[in-house]
Amino acid sequence: MPRKKLVEDIRVSDRMFLFQPCVGNNKYPGIISAAQDAMPKLGVEMVTSDEQTCCGGFLTFTNVAQPTSTMPAVARNLCLAEEQNLDVVAFCNGCHTFLTEFSHFMNDRPPVKGVVNVILSMIGREYKGTAHIYHIIEVLYKLKDRIAEQVQVPLTGLRFATHYGCHYLNGFKKTAIDDAFMPTVMEEIIRACGAEVVEYGENRACCGTGLTQVILHKEELSLPHTKRKLESLNEAHADAVVVQCPYCQAQLDRMSQKLNSRKAGNFRTPVLHVIQLVGLALGVPVEKLGFEAHAIPFKQFLDKFEKLPRRDGIHHQDTKAQSKKQTAEIAA
Repeated sequence: MPRKKLVEDIRVSDRMFLFQPCVGNNKYPGIISAAQDAMPKLGVEMVTSDEQTCCGGFLTFTNVAQPTSTMPAVARNLCLAEEQNLDVVAFCNGCHTFLTEFSHFMNDRPPVKGVVNVILSMIGREYKGTAHIYHIIEVLYKLKDRIAEQVQVPLTGLRFATHYGCHYLNGFKKTAIDDAFMPTVMEEIIRACGAEVVEYGENRACCGTGLTQVILHKEELSLPHTKRKLESLNEAHADAVVVQCPYCQAQLDRMSQKLNSRKAGNFRTPVLHVIQLVGLALGVPVEKLGFEAHAIPFKQFLDKFEKLPRRDGIHHQDTKAQSKKQTAEIAA
């Protein structure tokens, strides 16, 4: 269940810094374009910077670089938001982890922060630690009533499974806005869009993309693990599975294709990021959601979606009321 105090502390501004994830940009560009079109419909302009680089997480995960060597890169990225007095929104569990953890480390240790700023001074920058760092799931949950009010295409009749990913819930048990063992925030966002949530047995299982598995052990651990999760998704008969991290998205989507090509299964469930889901409901044109970049085709899903009626503001109020009712039922 959502932690009310943490949700109350989320401050959503009319302008926020969109931290672009590498996997999102390179493999699923629809995540970024969906955010740039959907968030303004919720009253939030997403600001980007061509100067932004990778969060540094990949280098640290793979032991290519020590955390102390990637910390200045994290600080430089956060400076881009600080210099515009903006808070940061991350669209990837990994980006959120490294930006949050490294900023906490620097903010709580003035000597470390001082060393980092000596390095940044060489490029004319200073890290202050003033920007708040949010995951997109937190911002969307804070805005879920607004989402319900602004729905242009209620996703009524569509059934979605969910996958949160390990790094957010398990890595942030004290600061994540939801319970690591019984999360509901994504489900509530899905219902705010008018859709149905589908349960499945492997819901809380890792997707298998852990870098220690994928890189050190290649496929021998990650692929069977992913296969078990995909088999569970097949049994749920969901129209799609919603994720909040492009790493998870790539694993579930592309490993489905790989297993299919090896005739090791028949996995056809499309995978979309939660911001792509919200974009659909808010009326963002489908071509801006980037589904053509996905390995598992969206044709069957979109055929069903295109038959959904576009409704007026009266239904928007119905959607909001339905969302509040379902949230109250969950709380009870």
